[in-house]
Amino acid sequence: MIEALIVTDSNGRVLFFNEAARTLSKDILEKPIQEGDDFIRLVSPDRKEIVREIIQTIKLSKQAEKSVAQYTNLQGTTLHLECNYVPVTDVHNEVAFIHTFIRDITPQKIFEMKLTTQSANIGNLIDKANAIIIGVDTSGYITEWNLYCSKVTGFEKDEVYAQKFSDILLTKEELYFDDLLNKVLLNESVINYEMPVRTKSKKKAIFLLNGTHRTTPTLEVTGVLFVGQDITELSHYRASLEKKVQERTKELQQALRKEKEVVEMKTRFVSIASHEFRTPLSSIEYAVNAIRNPTQAGDENERAIRLSSIDKQIKHMMALLDDVLTYDKSEAGKIQLIITDISLTEFLNTVIEDVCHNTKDTHKINYEVEQLPEKIATDEKLLRNVLINLLTNAIKFSPGKPEIHLTVTNEGNQLQMTIRDEGIGIPENELNRIFEAFVRGKNTAAIQGTGLGLSIVKKAIELLGGQIQVKSQLNKGTIFTVTIPYHE
Repeated sequence: MIEALIVTDSNGRVLFFNEAARTLSKDILEKPIQEGDDFIRLVSPDRKEIVREIIQTIKLSKQAEKSVAQYTNLQGTTLHLECNYVPVTDVHNEVAFIHTFIRDITPQKIFEMKLTTQSANIGNLIDKANAIIIGVDTSGYITEWNLYCSKVTGFEKDEVYAQKFSDILLTKEELYFDDLLNKVLLNESVINYEMPVRTKSKKKAIFLLNGTHRTTPTLEVTGVLFVGQDITELSHYRASLEKKVQERTKELQQALRKEKEVVEMKTRFVSIASHEFRTPLSSIEYAVNAIRNPTQAGDENERAIRLSSIDKQIKHMMALLDDVLTYDKSEAGKIQLIITDISLTEFLNTVIEDVCHNTKDTHKINYEVEQLPEKIATDEKLLRNVLINLLTNAIKFSPGKPEIHLTVTNEGNQLQMTIRDEGIGIPENELNRIFEAFVRGKNTAAIQGTGLGLSIVKKAIELLGGQIQVKSQLNKGTIFTVTIPYHE
C-alpha cells in the first residue's frame, strides 16, 4: 500500500499531498484536504494539541517524530494510522518543510491485539525471564519483547511491538536477518548465532541467539521465537584480545622489517663507503709519498699537481661525509625549514655557476625559464641542495655528452624544474628504488657516489611540500621533474 504523504511548511501549512493522502482525507474527514490548509485542522480534536507540540518539537530539535493516531472513518470503522514527521532543513539548518508519512497500520493493530490475547497466559513468564526473548511473526514483525530486552537495548516494549525487527535493531547494511528468519521458518537449526544489534542509544550490542519456529495447534507456522543472552561485554573482550594480538603481530612484523632494512642499509653503507673512501685515500697516500720522496717529487709544477690532487680528494671525502650527515639529520627529523625571500633569477644563475665551476665546465647547462616571479619565499639552502644534486648527477652520469638541460617554469605558485640529460639512464627495474639510501644502479659502478644524493633530494623536496618524478631510458637519458610550492 502506498503511504499517504503530506508536505507542510514549518508552521504546518499544507504545500503538497499525494493521491493516497487525498483518498485518506476523503475517508476520514468531512472536508477533503486542500493546499493551504492548516495541517492541525485535519487531525482529530483530541490530537490537535499533540500535533501542535510535535511541530514545535521538530522546529526545536530538527529530529523526526512519530505518532500513532486513531480515527473512525465514514463507514464507522476504526483506523489506526502511523504518522512519521520528517523535518527538512535549509542551508541555515532551519526547518523549511515537514514531510508527514501516514501509514494505515490497522491490520497490524488488530493482529497485535489477537496475539496479546492468545499469549496472555505465558506473557508474565516471558516478560520476567532473565534472558533475551524476542518473538517475531513470519514477516519479521516483533510480537514478543521481554523486560530483559528493554534493559539491554533501551527500547521499551511499546516502542518495538508490531515493528519490524530489522527496522528497529539492524542497520541497512545488515541484511542477514531475513535469511536467518527464513532458515528458522524452514525448520533448519539456528544455535548460538551471534547477532550484532543497535540499541536505542545507537550503541552496538551482541546477542547470542537460538531460534525456534512457533506453530499453532494445527502446526501452522506463525513465527519465530529467539532466546539467548547478551554477550556484548564478552564479545568486546574477545575483540580486544584479537586486536591486541593483531597489533602486536603487526608491530613485530614492522620491527623485523625495519631491522632487516637497517641491516641491509648498513651493509650497503659499509660496502659503498669503504670503496668511496679507499680510492681518494689511496690517491692522497700516493701523492704524499711522491712529494716526500725527492727522487719522485720532480719540479715545482709537479708538486703543485700532486697538491691539487690531494685537495680534490679531500673535498670529495668531505662531500661524502656531508651527504652522510645530511641524511642522518633528515632521518632524525632535525632539519628545520628556514623560509626567506630569495631573488629567483639570481639564485638560479648562482647555482648554475657553482655547478659548472665544481664540475670543471665539463658540460654546458642549457638553461630556459618561462615567466618566473622576481622573488619567492622558500628555504634557500634546501632548494639549492636539490638543484645542485640533480644538476651534478646529470653531469656525472652523462660521460662523453656535451650538455644537460634545465627548464624552470611557474604555474599557479608552483615552481617546476625539469633536469634532463642524455646519459647512461636508469634500468627500468631499478627506478622504484633510486630514492632509497645507499642504493646505486648496477650501471654506475665506475662512477663515484654514495647512493645518498637522491634520497637527500627527495627528503628535501618533501620538507618543502613538493614532489619529484623521474622518467628514464637506458643509454638514452633521464628526466627529473621537481614541483615545489612557494609564496611570493
